[in-house]
Order: sequence, then C-alpha cells, then structure tokens
Amino acid sequence: MWAKPFGQFANTSILIDGKLLLDCGPHTLLQLRKQKQDLKEIELVFLSHFHGDHTLGLPALLLASREENRVEELKIFGPSGLREKIEDLLEISYRKSIEDLSFELDTFEVPDLKEGTTHKDYKLEFAQTTHSIECCSIAISKNGEKMTYTSDGAPTEDTVSIASDSDLLIAEAYGEGFSGHSSAVKAAELAFRSHSKSLALVHISRTKNGAEELEKAKRMFKNSFLPTDSLTVTI
Repeated sequence: MWAKPFGQFANTSILIDGKLLLDCGPHTLLQLRKQKQDLKEIELVFLSHFHGDHTLGLPALLLASREENRVEELKIFGPSGLREKIEDLLEISYRKSIEDLSFELDTFEVPDLKEGTTHKDYKLEFAQTTHSIECCSIAISKNGEKMTYTSDGAPTEDTVSIASDSDLLIAEAYGEGFSGHSSAVKAAELAFRSHSKSLALVHISRTKNGAEELEKAKRMFKNSFLPTDSLTVTI
C-alpha cells in the first residue's frame, strides 16, 4: 500500500466486496491472483488519474479477463478522455484495442458526474484533488456504510465534503514538501474534519519512514493505521 513501485510493497489498489476495483497499477493483477479473485466478478473499475502506478495494470487485467472468457459488461470510471486513454494503454501494451475484448466496456468520465451516480446498491460520489494532473477522489456508500479513497493530491473542500462520516478513509500520505501531494498530517486533518471513524495511510514516499508518518497522523487522529498488502478491512 506504500508508494514503492520498485520496493517491497504493491501499488495502492482497493477491492470492495469483490466487485469494485479502485485503481489498477502494475501489481494489481498479481495481487488479485493471490487473493484468488474471479475477474469476472469485478463489475466496476475506478481510475483516479492517469499516472502509471494507478493505471498500468489495466491492460493486463482486461486481457486476462478476455482469456477467462468474460462476457459481462465492465464499467470504468475515470478522468477526462478516459476511453481514448484506455485505447492508448491497450495499444502500447499489447497492440490491442477495446474492440478486441470479449466484453463491453462502458466508460464514464468523472467530471460529467458532478452529482455522483449509482451502481446497483452502491452510491458513488467524486471530488477533484490538487495534483499534477486531473485526479479524482471517490466515496462509496452502501447500506449506511461508507468508504472514501482520496487517491493522490492535496485534499480540497470537495474532498472533505464527500468524505463526510466515512467509516473508513483511505488517504494519500506521500509526505510534506511535495507539490501536488498530501501528507500524513493533511490526511489526519481530513479525517478529523470529515468526522471519519478510521484512517488508512497509503502512498507514503519511499523517502519517508512509515512508522514516523503514522505517529504524525495519530497525534491528530488516533484511529490511524498503515495497511499491509492484501489486508482485508470490514466496516
């Protein structure tokens, strides 16, 4: 869960109820295989932004789904130009296109969903963060339970709004002094302001000490923790 693409931790990717996948970095398919996840059961993928550590695993996921004879439609939510960027990823990675898949891709650009949307029993809300490129946070609610994932970037007032009363807030804690990123302290402030119940710190810079960053967060928000790879959290 830390931001160590060449280190011992996988890139941040979150699977909800075995159905909703948030971000799809280079390690995602391997991690799904380790969890024995049936790819056909994934109904929706959310791509927060088009930096490689959040999206480069998508072509492998799509082609693996085709190899497993997926026929069910897959919804993908993401930034502006989403479908074109998916086409680019498939072309660069495998010289394939969306038309080569065995299933339909239904794509939705988050900037067009200012009022949020739903997927079956899930309510989805979105907010922009302050990052080097367009980047979106997502809040997911179902049956009175709520999880918010900030992805990268400094949180905005809209981020605070969608994160309100989250049972679990998963927030970037890259570190202080990095433009277009959040930190453990900012993540804790977001958890406090949004009245979240618990805070998971992710995407910590490899130049930072995770335990020290956690202590910084705990000074402001006691119920903070560092998730490990393949951790399951029940809310």
